[in-house]
Order: sequence, then structure tokens, then C-alpha cells
Amino acid sequence: MRRLSFILLLALSLQALATNKEQAVLYRSIDQHGDSITLSGLLSYPLDKTPKGVVLIPHYTIASNDQTPSIKPTGEAAYFKEDYILLMPDLIGYGVTVDLPHPYLAGELTAHNCADMLSVLHPMLDSLQFACSLDSVYIVGYSQGGASAVWTMKVMEEEYADRYHVMACYAGGGPYDVAVTYDDALAKKKVFMPAVVPMLVVGTDVAYDLHLNYSDYFTPKMQDIYDRYLARKEYSTSQLFFKFTDHRLKTWMSPKAMDSSLPEMKSIYEGFKRSSLVRYPLNDKIADQQIICPSWIPKAPLYVFHSTKDNVVTSLCAEHLRRCLPDQPNITFDIRNYGSHLRASARFFPKVVEMMSNGER
Repeated sequence: MRRLSFILLLALSLQALATNKEQAVLYRSIDQHGDSITLSGLLSYPLDKTPKGVVLIPHYTIASNDQTPSIKPTGEAAYFKEDYILLMPDLIGYGVTVDLPHPYLAGELTAHNCADMLSVLHPMLDSLQFACSLDSVYIVGYSQGGASAVWTMKVMEEEYADRYHVMACYAGGGPYDVAVTYDDALAKKKVFMPAVVPMLVVGTDVAYDLHLNYSDYFTPKMQDIYDRYLARKEYSTSQLFFKFTDHRLKTWMSPKAMDSSLPEMKSIYEGFKRSSLVRYPLNDKIADQQIICPSWIPKAPLYVFHSTKDNVVTSLCAEHLRRCLPDQPNITFDIRNYGSHLRASARFFPKVVEMMSNGER
């Protein structure tokens, strides 16, 4: 049975290789200071059929540079690559910028880094004369990619509308409210993937030039593991899961980092708020009644999927985003029990493929 499964998987992989063109591409975008930077990503398109459209896919959380889309397409690609032109940005800190720290969950910056990748389409594909528009795009993402997808939709509708049209955005399991994601870990005193906590602290520091002293946030054990494993980007998220076998937050984070009311946490919480699609008044303690609506209202269809049993990203993120946005026909929230974060992802992508195939947005 195992041999048969392996042969079937190999056959499917070879078929995909024969029917798709995949190549790493370079493009210009901006860094956290607004300066020009060269980034990399993956461009994929079918060879034996007319693509149905363009899909931009911000990746989920990765830790190793070997997980970078331009090196090894992440799992989302399998759902779309036979029927669509795919763009999968590596983002800052991976691919050609592997020597830089990754500004993890810095929403607005990530959105620009995703949207700017669309600039490769006309130079690379005009000669193929595809029937679909290269200026109209679907945005799909899960987990980190879910938050990045909604951020990219927002930025594209506000700043790129003269160049590109967002057809629809499908987001699943995303940390749209970064502050409440951290608060959820503090409340539970544990975290399913301890490796993402230092990634969040360092990413927020890098994105907003906070000049944090990491010893204020990490225990010596965390600092050692961060230096040996995370900073080098040599271990995948799966490998790191087995490096961080203790899920208690106090094992990895300092007592200061476990108390959001302390002055040392003020600047990083302001960073969390800046990274969030959910808006709070700055310098105020987070509370449900302080959620305020952003000025942006989605023009294109937006579908937000989240499991109430998500064990990685609390469904409060989706609930808070729902409170931010108006109740209108083009915005759909699907928040119910789809199981764990990983199990829910296996429901999300086939559902999105079906919705796109049926013209549901």
C-alpha cells in the first residue's frame, strides 16, 4: 500500500511538472523604511490550458529558507496551479533577502511586498497572449497568509486601484488582530508553536524600528535556541515544532513578556496594533469595547474562514475583524468548528477552489 501511494504521488508530481511552468522571479518593492528593495518569488502557470485568472498567494508561516516558495512551492500551490497563474512572494527575509530578518506579521509592509509582485506579469507573460486579464487578481491565504491576504486586498484597493483589480479575497485562519493573538497566549500560558513567539517579537522590532532588548523578552533558553535554530533559517516549522517540545510560555518568555501591563511591553504592543487589521486607540489597554472601525471598507468580495477550535490562531481574530467591517453582501464570515488549525486548512482550500470555480465570491 505504501509503495502504491508513493508511486501515485510520484506520478502526480511528474504530471504537474509536465503541465506547469514554474520559475523564480525578481521584482522591486519597498522595505520597512520605504526604500527600494529587490525581492524574489515564484511564478507558475499552466502550459496545456488557458488559465482562468491570476491568484496571488501570500505564504503561511515558514522558518527555513528551504520552505521559500521560489525554492519549493508551499502547499497552497497544489490547489490552484493547474488552472491559474500563480504568484507566491518569498517576502523580506527569505529568498534573495535571506540574510535579512523577516518582519513577521507586519501587515502593511507585507501587503506592498505582495502587491508589487504583480509587476512581473506583463513582462513575463504578455507574449503568451493568455485570454484572462493579467491585471485582475484573486488573493488567497491561510494562517499568516490569511492576514497577509486581507492586508493585501486593503492596500491594493486603496493604493493600486489604478493598476490592478481585486476580483475577490479568500482568507483563512489569519491573525488579523496580532495583539489579541499574543494576549490569547498569555491567557492560556501556553502556545501550540512556541517558535512563532520570538518570530513575532523580532519581526515587530524589525518592522517598526523599536530597538528592543531581546533579553527583556526571551529567557536564556529561548535566546539560545533562537540564535542556534531560528536566526539561521535552517530548520523548517515542522522541525522547530520538535525543538520546542515544551509549550509552556514561561519556558521561553521572560516574566516581563508575560505581563502586558508592564512599561516594557508598551512599545511592542503598539507594534502589534500597527500590524493588525483590527484597530484600537494607541496607548490604551486592549479591551473589546475599544475596537474601532477602520476607514477601509472592502469593495471586492471578501470571504473570511476560521475554526472556533483553532489551536494556533484564536478565532477571536476573525470575530474582531467581523466587528470592524460592515454587514454587507460582499463580506462573508464563516466562523464555526472546523477542527484544529491544520485540519481546518484542509477544509478551507477545497472550499475556496469550489467557490472560485462556481463564480462564488
